[in-house]
Amino acid sequence: MKESCPVCGAEADLQFFSYNIPHFGDAILFVVSCPSCGYRSTDVRILSEFKDNQKRYELVVSSVRDLNVRVIRSSFGSIEIPELGVNIEPKEGESFISTVEGVLKRVERVVEVLIRDEGGAKKKRAEWVLGQIEKIKAGKARMTLILEDATGNSAIIPD
Repeated sequence: MKESCPVCGAEADLQFFSYNIPHFGDAILFVVSCPSCGYRSTDVRILSEFKDNQKRYELVVSSVRDLNVRVIRSSFGSIEIPELGVNIEPKEGESFISTVEGVLKRVERVVEVLIRDEGGAKKKRAEWVLGQIEKIKAGKARMTLILEDATGNSAIIPD
């Protein structure tokens, strides 16, 4: 399907992918991409009525096994990792279906970009965050992943 790019106005591709997420139900992932300017946007919508329609999830990550827990974040969902001082605010076009490890990799990428331009205390703080992420991924440190979404279109789904 084609649609006008919201950035440059060129013809952009719109794709739909259906998912059946165990213990959660049917969902559709929308992807818009513009070959002209590189714009990309994704969103996920839950089609089935989820039993308890939770708006807030908390997961304590205390082992390597916990890194494989599935995380579904709609563009209305926010993520917090208090132990790292990380807050990921909702942003249109930035939904994903991933794992806890995938969320940590996203955080790593952002911190690595920020660390390039920082010095002093901010750089030390960023290096500390990266070190903690490595410890968490090795099962040597714990963290809490908090996911909130007022629409109920986000979830943390353990195996």
